Amino acid sequence: MINIVVVGDVTGAGASTVAVGIAQLAVSNGLSVKLRRFGTDDRALIDAQNFSELLVDGIDTGAGSPSSDRELGDNSKDICVIEVSLKDESELLNNFPHSKIIYVQGPESNGRADAFLTIRNRNFSDQDFSLGEDRLLAAPTVGDLISATNSAVLSRSLMGEREICEHVVIGAISHDPADDYFGRFNRKAVIVRAEKVDLGLAALLSGAECLILTGGHEPSPYLLDRASASRDTTVILSPNPTALTAKTLEGTFGTSPFSHSDKALRIKELIVQKVDVAKQKELFF
Repeated sequence: MINIVVVGDVTGAGASTVAVGIAQLAVSNGLSVKLRRFGTDDRALIDAQNFSELLVDGIDTGAGSPSSDRELGDNSKDICVIEVSLKDESELLNNFPHSKIIYVQGPESNGRADAFLTIRNRNFSDQDFSLGEDRLLAAPTVGDLISATNSAVLSRSLMGEREICEHVVIGAISHDPADDYFGRFNRKAVIVRAEKVDLGLAALLSGAECLILTGGHEPSPYLLDRASASRDTTVILSPNPTALTAKTLEGTFGTSPFSHSDKALRIKELIVQKVDVAKQKELFF
């Protein structure tokens, strides 16, 4: 078994994202793969849980908790991709000294000589092995929007808080242009005042993943009945006015923990574009 250790130089550098992409790339090369999180840092449990919930064919994503040395030493798969923080990297490499290291480089790092491959984040878009900016990878989930706005959940969609929102759209002044306006954006969260029932209904009809009602006022029962009947849109109620609600969402893009199978497919596409076949063979065989 080949161990591939993925480590980021800072929290949020994208190590989880890269680990998932590398695991999928190994599957594409006809290999059996397990994907694990090792360590005791604050993000270890979250990352392990997110890995376990990914629906990716051909990858054993674990039981949802950080892995032990003993589990990682199980040779039942061809490839084991292990994400680890800088804090716990030394311990891991002491136990698995022949691992290949993929270093995910943040904005203030110069890389490292022992890395088999250094993959740079969006701050290095003009260099080799840089993933660049990507809207889908940066997109927050509905759960991130709920947390950021301190909103109450009034109605959940079938996908619930794990659904991705690539766009945040503020409601139009009137209902007349709302259907066409909202419909221009896929995977969206729509922000409207709670008393604007017509705009809320237009957002539901346009297939919004999340409807954020603002102002803290109780919305129309009719609107909630429609949302509950279709279960296509999660409806939440922000205690703040529209402008402040929109402002609080600014920091959610690019900081959401990796947690969606569509993001997994996208990161694989980006890595394939940056890492040639010869380098892949050298990594996996």
